Amino acid sequence: MNKNVRKWAGAACLFAVAVSAQAGKYTFKVTNPVEGAKLTLTWNADGTEKTVTLTNGEGMIEVNGFNPQYVQMKYGRSSRTLFLEPDKDLQVSFDGETFYKNVDFAGDNAAVNRYLNTTQFAKMSFTAAKRAEDAFLHSVDSVYQANMDALNKAQLPENFTRQEQERLKYASYALLPLYQNYYKYLNNVADFTPSDTYYAKLQELSPIDASLMSYPEYREFITNAVYANVLRMGNGDMDQQFMDYLTAHVKEPKVLEHVTDAYIYDKVSRSGVDGAEALIDFYHKNVKDPALTKRFDETCTQWEAVKAGKPSPTFTCPDINGKSVSLADLKGKYVYIDVWATWCGPCRGELPHLKKLEEVYAGKDIAFVSLSCDSNKAAWEKMVKDGDMKGIQLFMGPKDDFMDKFMITGIPRFILLDREGKIVKADAPRPSEPSISKLFDELLAK
Repeated sequence: MNKNVRKWAGAACLFAVAVSAQAGKYTFKVTNPVEGAKLTLTWNADGTEKTVTLTNGEGMIEVNGFNPQYVQMKYGRSSRTLFLEPDKDLQVSFDGETFYKNVDFAGDNAAVNRYLNTTQFAKMSFTAAKRAEDAFLHSVDSVYQANMDALNKAQLPENFTRQEQERLKYASYALLPLYQNYYKYLNNVADFTPSDTYYAKLQELSPIDASLMSYPEYREFITNAVYANVLRMGNGDMDQQFMDYLTAHVKEPKVLEHVTDAYIYDKVSRSGVDGAEALIDFYHKNVKDPALTKRFDETCTQWEAVKAGKPSPTFTCPDINGKSVSLADLKGKYVYIDVWATWCGPCRGELPHLKKLEEVYAGKDIAFVSLSCDSNKAAWEKMVKDGDMKGIQLFMGPKDDFMDKFMITGIPRFILLDREGKIVKADAPRPSEPSISKLFDELLAK
């Protein structure tokens, strides 16, 4: 080997070792620490989490072996975004009681982090999606331009600026892929399809690019963009269309893994495993991260306990007159359960449809049971009496075992049981969905 080549190679190795050995020193000072509050740092690129040990409100941590990137700093229930580099120190100080308001920075990366935590970034309320398409697109473009202007005005280092341009792009356009659904909801219309101009804009902002996966904003955007493109495919089996779209258009393994997990884990978490065999197979084919597959498999196992045909978890609750009613009291009838609360807007939105169902199937072998998970019993009593609500009105409260066993994390949730108290559907159609009447008719015909 040529001497000069050997010298160059040796120097390169020493440089690589030096770079890998460089560690950023991050110090934290918390005045008025909140008892029990932990300070954690989570690296966006791979989810690495580190806890900063605080002694009398002060702590320090050294970290190396990572590329410059955004890091989520969480203290108690609040969080802030930092930008850390392994060769630059940062000092962070804040009042534990007002962490959500103010944080001070000093050190090599102070200017970047001050920008991230003091800039009033332009944002859009979801209500902006009520606008006609041209006006909506103009609005999201304006939000993006305002944020880019703020970044350019800050005159920060080029390395950070390049990354911030990508982050701001997906933060600014976050509402774009949600436009169709929000437009229909806000304008109370059943059908609406955006134009080709809208989809061209969505396509422009949706590269399938693993290098962007370190940005949470991109991960959320690309998931929603895929869903928007699935909606464009038209009415049909959404789950099958989702799998078909990913197979045809999302080839990059990391992006494919993320979108698959985001959609299917959410679907199974909310609706269970009944009829989800194809989705579960697709998940295991495309998701290889052990932490993700463990979480998914544990969720599937939990849902196995409330599959169709299994005995339902029971309840015993007081009705509006204080009389105790249990599931066993309803044996011999189909039982349609509404888990709801007075403060829940979507729950209240279903009430007129539920009332109509009760009227249509009056005298049939269907018991309509409303289980309130309110914490305020007086509010429940008032609404039931003032609204002259029919059916079997029961007060369950917010922490009943019934909710845990059915894995109810969002309401309203509708559950349908057979005459023996066995589960027909753990996540039944809502009263506003035409499919519930069809299901009732099929069951009553047996």
